[in-house]
Amino acid sequence: MMETLLAIVALILALTLAGISFIAYRKSHLRPAMYLMIAFLLLAIKKTIETAKLAAWIERDVGLVVGALEVVVLALLVLSLWRR
Repeated sequence: MMETLLAIVALILALTLAGISFIAYRKSHLRPAMYLMIAFLLLAIKKTIETAKLAAWIERDVGLVVGALEVVVLALLVLSLWRR
């Protein structure tokens, strides 16, 4: 029960941050804001996949997808913070 509640809170937070990043990108057209928006959306997708317990359908592939999404999210966060 508590795990599900925390997953829902994390999902809502990720979607809220994606929305804020979208507003920032729309106002400034800065590429880092777009990277943040995509990263938070992917984080929401990752959390949805983990919460939906799709592992019963495709056991090992879910772990691979979730791991790949984590790497992509971290790479986008680094890109958004990178100063050029």
